[in-house]
Amino acid sequence: MSIASRPPRPAADRAEAEHRFAKLCALDDAKVAPWGRSRWFVQPEKTSLAIVLLHGFTSSPQQYVTVAEQLKTRGHSVVIPRLPGHGDADRTDTRLKKIRAEAWIETANEACDIARGLGERIAVTGISLSGTLAVWLALQRRDLARGVGLAPMIGVKGWKPFVNALAARLLAELPDADFKWDPFGDGRQITAHSYPRFPTHGLAQCLRIGMDLYARSRRDAPPPGTAAFLINAGDPAVSNAMTAEVVRRWQQQGAAPECVNLTDL
Repeated sequence: MSIASRPPRPAADRAEAEHRFAKLCALDDAKVAPWGRSRWFVQPEKTSLAIVLLHGFTSSPQQYVTVAEQLKTRGHSVVIPRLPGHGDADRTDTRLKKIRAEAWIETANEACDIARGLGERIAVTGISLSGTLAVWLALQRRDLARGVGLAPMIGVKGWKPFVNALAARLLAELPDADFKWDPFGDGRQITAHSYPRFPTHGLAQCLRIGMDLYARSRRDAPPPGTAAFLINAGDPAVSNAMTAEVVRRWQQQGAAPECVNLTDL
């Protein structure tokens, strides 16, 4: 279940960051929609803080464009990478089911390395799958000022940790199946820059990252004050209980993660 990751390779300066971002954008092939491509919103000079925004599972960089524009007006530089398998113009394409967690982690690492060339400090945040990935990066990398998980999907709500671990294995091995995000509605709540369905093979990779984080939290913690969680108490899908257990373990290890629980959403 353990997931390997390379060490940080930070861009030395703005020129290297530009070169590496161009290479990242070159991965956006002809199938990727304009709204699905990697984006950045950067200042002309190096800033005190550069921010990496990681979009959610089956979403795309367009998810954060408005936020990125606001952050830029506040003087920050922002990088929004397209996670592999996402952003296709054909929103029913099947490429996502072929992607492994390691590919998402590599892209997120590269985005952080690029951000190092844009800011003196870097922070990363994401939602759901990418909320878990943001906190996973805070544990893996020691050069993050902040890793913030928004409603992180460490596991599926209602499933015990061992069930999530078993599901990660079984879903990866069984034939893939697609499920609608809105199975009983008309789909209008699904944004035009997101996929209306998710593949079970993709869900398995989300759970691999979550279970890797959960297992490692028993013996390892990020530097004090670098990890933060924003939890939606009414979230119908993610396991807040597993997130709370990670927070408890890290508190015991002195990491002092910040945890905000929203109860009125």
